[in-house]
Amino acid sequence: MRITDGTEICRICGKVPSIIYCDSCEKPLCRTCRKFDMWQQGCGSIPTKVFCVACATNPWVNPWGSMMD
Repeated sequence: MRITDGTEICRICGKVPSIIYCDSCEKPLCRTCRKFDMWQQGCGSIPTKVFCVACATNPWVNPWGSMMD
């Protein structure tokens, strides 16, 4: 995850300052437009991912949670 400096506006809603970048397309996202997911990788390792809605629902980008909502 990469945190923004808050100077960019969210590229999804276009209304408020961003706080984080999408892990896939790297669009700046606000608190409302971000989607979190956790990916299991091996024994006991569960990294957290953050996506925009388009990347979160794309099974090629997010195979672990794309259609599970």
